[in-house]
Amino acid sequence: MSDRILRGALGALLFIGIFAACSEQVTGSLGCPSLCIDESAALRDTVLTGAVILDSTFLGFPRPGESRDITMLDQGDTADVRIGIHYDTLPVRYQIVGAASDSLIRTVDSATMIFLIDTLVTKPTTPITIDAFDIDTTATDTLTATLVQLYRASRLIGSRTYEASGFKSDTVRLALNNAALFAKIKDTLRLRIGLQIRGAGTARLRVLGTSFPPRIRFRVSSDTTVKPDTIVPTSITPPGDIFGQAAFRLFPVVVKGLLPPPPTGRFVVGGLAGARAFLRFDIPAVVLDSVTVIRASLLLTQVPARSTGATSDFVSVYTQPVLASPSVSDLFTAATFLGPPGSFGVDSVRFAPRDSGTRSIELVNLLRAWRVVGTTNTTRSIILRSPQEGHTPGELNFVSTEGPVALRPRLRITYVPRRGFGIP
Repeated sequence: MSDRILRGALGALLFIGIFAACSEQVTGSLGCPSLCIDESAALRDTVLTGAVILDSTFLGFPRPGESRDITMLDQGDTADVRIGIHYDTLPVRYQIVGAASDSLIRTVDSATMIFLIDTLVTKPTTPITIDAFDIDTTATDTLTATLVQLYRASRLIGSRTYEASGFKSDTVRLALNNAALFAKIKDTLRLRIGLQIRGAGTARLRVLGTSFPPRIRFRVSSDTTVKPDTIVPTSITPPGDIFGQAAFRLFPVVVKGLLPPPPTGRFVVGGLAGARAFLRFDIPAVVLDSVTVIRASLLLTQVPARSTGATSDFVSVYTQPVLASPSVSDLFTAATFLGPPGSFGVDSVRFAPRDSGTRSIELVNLLRAWRVVGTTNTTRSIILRSPQEGHTPGELNFVSTEGPVALRPRLRITYVPRRGFGIP
């Protein structure tokens, strides 16, 4: 017999011996921990009805200035969202190549607003009209009630109807009134433009202002050696508030569809009000320290959304862990210290606002992380939020910890008793 055949036979016998040893121990709990699977540990299931001890709804997300990606909406009585843009610094002079000095701008030609849209999320399927209005005023223009009155025909400075086929590119160009722009430049005034969309049925257009702020390009001379000038958003109001000024360069004007805080017994996620839900857990130590959790499901009872929030569009939900330490007592402040979506292996889910029933969010990896971190470094809390918050009227409603007992949030876990290794 060759050495090769002998080595093969010995290897086979060794494998059979190991397999036989494990097979003999499968009925025991700790007989062969290094090589065998503990098949005697049956999976157990339990529902912790008091695991969620606190929930709260926060509105107003994204906060002013956090995002300049804004969805304009025209959904009749359901939703009406417009855009305001401040161009508070306008050029009054231009430079000719080779000239010793610059010159006053004495004309404006080919004035065009240019902005980007998200054609993947909100690509129109029917014609859409975009109107541009002069919304500058001496009144307090940080109030929606003041701004709405300025979106009227006498202040129209640009309008165009786009066919659905015309949105093949993500770049939109809207011609503006040359005389209106020149009047602002000549008198060193500020320019503030409001955008509104109209269409048959539902009209929706998402403007990507974070990566490409809407700008105005125009010519100041017929001389081709003079490059077109470009104006980008700037704001000088509110006075003395640099953060507020940054927020009002480009901002949403929500005319309809903004819902108030939810009634007692509910928490909500999403909607034009930008709702986020804060949930805090109190999980018995025996669950995290004495068992191996195989699966952990947060069970929520969804109820049909309120009025304008009851849309048929699906709304996505992210689950993000709160990373604030227990010393942060203010819930809203704590809710701003978040881990990124998916950082603990918690997948996003999608629900329809009009639906109802039991909904499940898997949290097993987060529970395992909480066991390692402990309770002295962080609270066991999560935020439920939608990436569409503030951009769509769709709002998800769930029964809170103040609702009927049988419908309150609860935690269902599947586990096996934790077994140790080693020689007893």
